[in-house]
Amino acid sequence: MNQVRGKYSGQVMIECPNTIFHLYVNDEIELTKIEIFMSNIRTVKQLGLTDIYNWCNRQGIAYRTRFNYHRGISVWENLLSYLRYTRQKMRCQMNFG
Repeated sequence: MNQVRGKYSGQVMIECPNTIFHLYVNDEIELTKIEIFMSNIRTVKQLGLTDIYNWCNRQGIAYRTRFNYHRGISVWENLLSYLRYTRQKMRCQMNFG
């Protein structure tokens, strides 16, 4: 997983149902990659968190993720979502760590 270090010129946020990705931009090349990715994911019917993790790691884009608690659903559903988020994050860290 790409660790977020140093100074970055910008940040792009991708909000998924229970996960928020913060992508950190160094230069125009990285910004262009992110813009192309964002326009492509709008046309995809189903995109998993693993797809975003994999793309960031393959492109060398630094990122962080954060769980997004939803007040509109029950605590139990949020807990299950958090467990899925944690499992997915650990799986991606093992693959790219």
